[in-house]
Formats: sequence, structure tokens, C-alpha cells
Amino acid sequence: MTETLAISETALPAYSEEHLARLDPAALIDLMIADEDRVPRNVIDAAARLGDPMVAALQDRLAGPWELSDELGGWWLELHAAMTLGLIAQENAGLLLVELMRRMSIEEDDDLQDWLAGEWPALFANKPQSVMPRLMALCAERNLDWYIRANAVEPVLANAARQGNKALDDALAWVATIAADEQEDRNLRLCCGNSLLDFPREAHRPLVEDLARRQGRGMSAHFVLDDVSRAYAKGHDDPAWRGHGDPWKFYSPKAITERQKRWAEEREPSHDSTDDEVAYASPYVRDAPKIGRNDPCPCGSGKKYKKCCLSIAQA
Repeated sequence: MTETLAISETALPAYSEEHLARLDPAALIDLMIADEDRVPRNVIDAAARLGDPMVAALQDRLAGPWELSDELGGWWLELHAAMTLGLIAQENAGLLLVELMRRMSIEEDDDLQDWLAGEWPALFANKPQSVMPRLMALCAERNLDWYIRANAVEPVLANAARQGNKALDDALAWVATIAADEQEDRNLRLCCGNSLLDFPREAHRPLVEDLARRQGRGMSAHFVLDDVSRAYAKGHDDPAWRGHGDPWKFYSPKAITERQKRWAEEREPSHDSTDDEVAYASPYVRDAPKIGRNDPCPCGSGKKYKKCCLSIAQA
């Protein structure tokens, strides 16, 4: 195990800026695939600097078959695509980012959704206002899983908050409409209720209190009446995504090294494992929470794991 960890700490890909500047979009995409989760940050920056040609190249690649766990490089490309598009401050990059969200829901890629949960406000932060209606339209697509739709609410609110009080109040009224819709998915409604608690407005208090009462007080509750009282007692906005920081820290040497250690440790069989267990565990190299993403968070917050401590576990 010591030898494995030593290798993971030293064998990290590195490329000069001069080398990357000579590469076209296809070559940069090939690097992302080859290096899997060990891609250095300057590769993502070089890809983002290409702008329109990179957006077009990623669009072509993402239109093809969705790569799953047996093709790790292709799977990681989906994450690198989101991170690259998040750096490109153009409408076409934002629209493709919306399409990427839709695609990962259609393909039921829970792992990628969990990796990016909470990061969407940062990924859309530099996008023009014209992208927001497409995000709002995605939230209305009832054929999609509630989870990606709830994630799309966050960048809409974050964008509105940057526009000023009137835009934020309008966006919160839109979220309240979803939360109050009895025909909507229950989990989406409760996530929208959580978002309203992040921006407590007296006009929405009866709605979130009603949602809290109807959930009861079990571990599966997203929030309870005490949470409502605490949110309104704060007297200020406190959106959950502020705690996520910089999504692109994923590419720091420290983060890359720590991931390689974690993968090596997960591949190392325990002393009491049977041969069958070792054989079953050995191919897994991606992070996967032992707690289901729809399970109640073990911290006792009453929220789903995916909406609470999952991002901390992945940091």
C-alpha cells in the first residue's frame, strides 16, 4: 500500500503552457480523457480560452453515447466539460451547460450529479441573463428527475440575487409557485422550500411552515418547523451554495493527490475480506457514498444526504 500511495503522489500529469497553447480542442479533450481525474488545472484553462471552438467540440462529444464506469476517461470528460463550460462566459457555453444537466438526468448518472451538486451557481455565475430562461424551463421538465431540477433552481436564484432585490423577489416568487404546486414532485417542492428558507421572506412563511408541518419530524424530513423559525430569526439571506467555494479546486495538485490516495485505499482489500469481495471491489475507482444520496443525512439535519453533507464527504 505504501508503494501505491507513493506512486499516486508523484505520477501526476503536467503540461507547459506553451505545449497546451499548440493544442486544438480535440487534442485537449483527448488529454482530459487520458488523464481521467488527474487533469491539471491549466488544461481546463487552456480549453476555456478557446471559447467557441471548444464549446462546439464539447457539444459534438456530448451528443454521442454517455460513458459510464467501464470507460472512466469518457465518464470524467463529462465533469471536465462542465468545469470548462463554467469558465466560458458566453451564451452558447451556458446553453450547453443546461443541456449537460438535462443529459445527466436522462442518463440517470447519479454519480456526476452528486459530484456537481452545489457547484451550479458558480458554474453559471459568468453567464449572460439570456441563459436563465433555459434553466427555468429545465426546472419545469417533469420527465426529468427532481434532483437535477432542484439543482437548477440554485443558479437561477444566485443570478437573480446579483441582479438586485426586484429580480430576487421575482425569482423567489417563481420558486414559491413550484413549492406550492400540489401536482409537482414532493422532493422538488421540499427542495424549493429549503431554497425559500435560504432567503426568508414573510410572504412565503405560511407556505414553508405548511410544508414543514406536512413532513412531520422524522429523519426523512427536509426541514421542520424549528428550521423555519431559525431561518426567519436570522434576519438575513444565507444560501447554502455559499459554502461550496471554488469548484475548480478539484484540479489543484493537493486535491488530485488526495483523490489518488483515496482510490488506492478503497482498492486495498481489508484483512477480513473474502476472495469474492476483493474481486468485486477491485474495479471500483470512483468515489461513491456508502449512504444513498436519497437517504436522510446522518448528521441529523433532517435533509437528504445529497442536499447536506455529501459535498463535504467529496471535498
